[in-house]
Amino acid sequence: MNDALIIVGAGHAGGRAALTLREEGYSGRLILIGDEAHLPYERPPLSKGLLQGSIDLAGCSLCDEARLAELDIEHIAGNPVRQLDPAQQRLQLADGQWLAYAGLLLATGGRARRLPQAQANVLYLRTHDEALALKAALRPGARLVVIGGGFIGLEVAATARGLGCDVTLLEAGPRLAGRVLPPVISEALLDVHRLHGVEVRLNVALESIDADAVVLVDGQRLPCDLVVVGIGMQPNIELAAAAGLDVGQGIRVDAHLRTSAPNVYAAGDVCEFRLDGQYQRQETWRNAEAQGRHAALNLLGRELAFESLPGFWSDQYDWGLQTVGVSTALTVSRPLPTGGLLLFYLDAEHHLQGACGWAPGNSVAKDIKLCERLISARIPLNPTSLADPDLSLKQLLRG
Repeated sequence: MNDALIIVGAGHAGGRAALTLREEGYSGRLILIGDEAHLPYERPPLSKGLLQGSIDLAGCSLCDEARLAELDIEHIAGNPVRQLDPAQQRLQLADGQWLAYAGLLLATGGRARRLPQAQANVLYLRTHDEALALKAALRPGARLVVIGGGFIGLEVAATARGLGCDVTLLEAGPRLAGRVLPPVISEALLDVHRLHGVEVRLNVALESIDADAVVLVDGQRLPCDLVVVGIGMQPNIELAAAAGLDVGQGIRVDAHLRTSAPNVYAAGDVCEFRLDGQYQRQETWRNAEAQGRHAALNLLGRELAFESLPGFWSDQYDWGLQTVGVSTALTVSRPLPTGGLLLFYLDAEHHLQGACGWAPGNSVAKDIKLCERLISARIPLNPTSLADPDLSLKQLLRG
């Protein structure tokens, strides 16, 4: 019987799973298959350090070629998987070769969602190569239109302003990052971007993208040299769906990250798992890291339920945004001495369920870590105490 473990998807989640398997003592054949030519790398630096030129691919990578060779991890690039055959526990590569597996991890991620009005001056940002193409175009004085007021669009806008570009950001909704942030943080984001010279337009509808301008439905024409589209990610579920696996907005898994096919797991951006009874995906560094490790352990037979708290961060100019846990209707706000704020999300019994922090630099990180401990501790909290900036979270943690 073939004892090979195969990982399809050589991004952050897939790469972390491969490294974890070796760290945990797996010594059998281990194959990592990726669509990109590059070694596994982390995506957050693409919209910041890599565009700015302060970091290169090596600085984003989880490991180098020497480390892969040392760990005897077979990295297949440029020969993607054509089809899965779960009944026979095998898969076929584009060159026709079949590979059998004892366990399989699908960490296929996704690709940038495309606009139908595509033109030559339209760029996207999902991969390292797309980041390099965008970096080359971000010249001082370049007129840039960013379509999409989510985190990719906002981070590109901030980086482009720092590089001397003229930036207009278009958002179809009434506020920035409206699907994931409360109104008060959306407003803070709007203020900081406008303060740094970004022309932000909300509630706009796109008519077309011409070679030298973006045209809005109301007839306004926005001249530009370049358009960056950040309107979300399209999960790569086609391979799983064609093989008959259960899919929704991603590849659906149980509490152990196991798919509907025997010995097949999923992790990362493409993984759709239950949180509070609802299926969801999480496109975050934290999720890719946690699920990559977790899926590796379960490939080794650990049978561990996945229970990691969600969370993400984003850098906007010299301000930092961090979240942990989930939001609820009962929200308590605490002003911070730095001018930022902390939001606490409580359940009906006043247990902390989540928190969101906005502050200069990385100053909110300690508070968010303490909030994570408060969530785990399940201590009933006094909303008045939470709102008091003079009462430390450490005191609340001590009860």
